[in-house]
Amino acid sequence: MSSSSAKGVHKPFRVPKSMPDGVHKRKLEKIKKTLTHNAEVKRSYRKTLKKMGLEVPVDPRRAAAATSTDAATSSDENDKEVKDEVDADKEDKEQEPAQTDDDSHKLHEERKRKLSRFKREEAKAAEVRAEREARQREQQRRAAERKEKLAVRERHKKKMMQYTQRGQPKLGPKVDVLLDRIRKQTAATS
Repeated sequence: MSSSSAKGVHKPFRVPKSMPDGVHKRKLEKIKKTLTHNAEVKRSYRKTLKKMGLEVPVDPRRAAAATSTDAATSSDENDKEVKDEVDADKEDKEQEPAQTDDDSHKLHEERKRKLSRFKREEAKAAEVRAEREARQREQQRRAAERKEKLAVRERHKKKMMQYTQRGQPKLGPKVDVLLDRIRKQTAATS
């Protein structure tokens, strides 16, 4: 009928797959959904008019594109195109199975199960919060271990540094510290 550069011919509305999930992508998806819905409503309106035997209005954009690209095109050809579209729509609908109550119930259940608008963001925020809490617990555990090790080290240092009044080292506390070290080493190796 006409080339893609003709006035009035549009490419389909598409949301890029590589677009990150966010407000802008959801807005584009909403626009696409409303455009699709409006097209379906118009198509069903034309069908009902055709069934009732009334005159089917031609989309003004299509009519303008047809007249601008092909001035010699007769109205019979336009009528044939519209009839072909209506016939194709009828065939599409006939091929689709009629929805039963079970199908509509399933669709309703699926809609119920769909995530709310910000559910994904809420889930991500909860995940980040859980990770942050886990890191804080790990830091607190490490700080407690370090504090305990420092306290043990101070006690050992005090015992190792004990001297008599004459300046001689006390061997009793030193033996206790050395025995503790030996016990730890044997426990680690076995």
